[in-house]
Amino acid sequence: MDKRFYLLLGLILILGIFCGMYIQSQQAIVPEDQFSQMVSADSEHLLEVGETDNVHHFDITVHEAYTTKEEDQLYVVVDVSFFNRSDQSKEIPLFNTLVVNEKGYASENESNYDDQRLIGGQLRPEGLRRGTLAFPVEPSSHYEFTYTNHSGVGLATWDLNVDVNDNE
Repeated sequence: MDKRFYLLLGLILILGIFCGMYIQSQQAIVPEDQFSQMVSADSEHLLEVGETDNVHHFDITVHEAYTTKEEDQLYVVVDVSFFNRSDQSKEIPLFNTLVVNEKGYASENESNYDDQRLIGGQLRPEGLRRGTLAFPVEPSSHYEFTYTNHSGVGLATWDLNVDVNDNE
């Protein structure tokens, strides 16, 4: 009888915790028309196209960025290079790259894009790899390219300064 009592008490406690979490999550929902926030395009922490930053043994350079439209989908294409400064082979994890628009929405690169030329994987010490990454995006007046290393220790962000109107 004691085991059943404590089991029932534990289940009621867990149910109470989940009910509280549900109620709190419902109160935290803000209607979309009451929330407005934009990404700042004039931040001093943004690099410009052509600049290089070091993130966890990689010198990363964004050489060029442009938009293109294929089959009614807008893409931001980023020409980027990775140089391995370490004395060991390092993995280029392309899933750590994002393009963020003016509203803060992020897009991951699309690996089946026709002009996908940058291939991730191992890069030898003092090795260089350059190519393009394509990101499906919504039209926006501002895009940022962000790379963060897999341990979350380093971050670099570039202001892409691309003109969407060229493809409309």
